[in-house]
Amino acid sequence: IVCFLCWGWKSAFTETSVLGKTPDWTHLEPFQGKLTRPEFEGILTGVYCPRKEWWAPWIVIEKDKARIRKEAGKDDWFELSFRSTPASPVYPSPAWKSLKGMRIALDPGHIGGKYSEMEGRHFSIDGKSAVKEGDLSLQTAFRLEKILASKGAEVFLVRRAKEPVTSKKPGDFDELANRWAKDRGLEKLEKEEREKLLRKRMEMLFYRVSEIRARARLVNESIRPDLVICLHLNASAWKDPDKKELVDRNDFHVLVNGCYMGGELAYDDQRFEMLLRLLSGWHRPEQKLADGLSVAFAEATDLPAFSYKGPNALKIGKAEGVWARNLLANRLYRCPVVFLEPYRANSKGAYERIMAGSYAGTREINGIRRLALVEEYAQAVAKGLMNALKE
Repeated sequence: IVCFLCWGWKSAFTETSVLGKTPDWTHLEPFQGKLTRPEFEGILTGVYCPRKEWWAPWIVIEKDKARIRKEAGKDDWFELSFRSTPASPVYPSPAWKSLKGMRIALDPGHIGGKYSEMEGRHFSIDGKSAVKEGDLSLQTAFRLEKILASKGAEVFLVRRAKEPVTSKKPGDFDELANRWAKDRGLEKLEKEEREKLLRKRMEMLFYRVSEIRARARLVNESIRPDLVICLHLNASAWKDPDKKELVDRNDFHVLVNGCYMGGELAYDDQRFEMLLRLLSGWHRPEQKLADGLSVAFAEATDLPAFSYKGPNALKIGKAEGVWARNLLANRLYRCPVVFLEPYRANSKGAYERIMAGSYAGTREINGIRRLALVEEYAQAVAKGLMNALKE
């Protein structure tokens, strides 16, 4: 089922991602003459697309300009002129030197509540209370909101309840799901299997695609923050989904936007969004803040940093555990975004702390005195931000 559901992120009639819009390339006009050719190529390959074979079909770099294909399959190009001599600095440093006055949007990952099983962010061991990532991320957001506000930041939560931001429901994607199934010849499957795939597809379009796009509209059109912090917890795949057993591995990592793969750049909207982020210079504050957050997580949690092995992530920054990936949330939010993945919720170490819930001060867990997990998470984020802003 997973393989079937991962197919077809492209609309059947356009070269955009599912539920994506045809980009307006004129939004890149203000960036004409901003970068030199070496600067543009350095940022492209150092952050956003490390392999030339991935970007070469879509971006042609010439002496005085870059030509970007506007529509897949068409000889229609956006021309971006280069600056002849380097500017100093290319991107002015952000005005923030502390949290005071900074507009920060906290995006608690997933939805949680009654949607947690649908999202696949829900598990229970031996009949005990279920672990729901969406609930934990929301608890962390509430606690972090108080800490950051006490330091003078203006804080906004992208969601404040265990309810979706999108007004859509899974059933609203019935036509789109059926078109997807038809394109892949799934009518040949047994009725029960086909209906199960259609239901899963509609649910995924609801909680993953429509939900994140709704959050992006809220962030970009209403909140308009200086920074978005996406709050998540990681988890390991179950060795046997029918017999869930906690794992030993527990770690953390921090993500920024980048590492667009060839198949992703084939979508007109993703290609445009990558260029918008590159030219806006958001990678600079993202990397600085991500480095600070990674160091803070290492100190607060005593956990090792996670390392990716495949081509879908690129190691960047100075600190361990900071990686670039192209995710829907860190791509669509039009400002710097850091995406946090501390703890593995189904690890032996994290699970016991999650089950302990909220408590004052510290408590001995596995022979070590620890803050409550949500408290530790929130404090680490605040400390990481403050330390990064001081540098």
